[in-house]
Amino acid sequence: MNVLKLPFNKVLMIKKSELPDTVLMLEDKEKYQNHVGTVHASAQYALAEASSGEILERNFGNWNGAYFPVVRRVEVKYKNPAKGRLFSTGFIDADRVMKAKKELSEKGRTLVDVMVKVMDEGKNTTFESTFTWFIAKAKE
Repeated sequence: MNVLKLPFNKVLMIKKSELPDTVLMLEDKEKYQNHVGTVHASAQYALAEASSGEILERNFGNWNGAYFPVVRRVEVKYKNPAKGRLFSTGFIDADRVMKAKKELSEKGRTLVDVMVKVMDEGKNTTFESTFTWFIAKAKE
């Protein structure tokens, strides 16, 4: 899974971030704005969802089609108005990664929470979320 190759993320032009300690970024474009001139909630959500997938991939590696992840649940809080370029950060608890790998090996499925934040260039947090991914062994 390469989140940057997904058609929807290509439409939005989400790309790898150039800033240290960040994951992905969304450029400052008028087409992402809402009726009050800030970045639309759905554009922020799309950046965060793509980032959660990227973080999942970084922690679990390439499954070569052996497993498939899908978002099961999302908790979101919009914190501040978003303006300009946006950047994401995120993580999965290291102990949870080890437990999830064991569950995948033993049961063929697991749930994993990925925490993601979106921030602007001034490092103001605009969006906080937890994406719960369901990961299952692919059917043969």
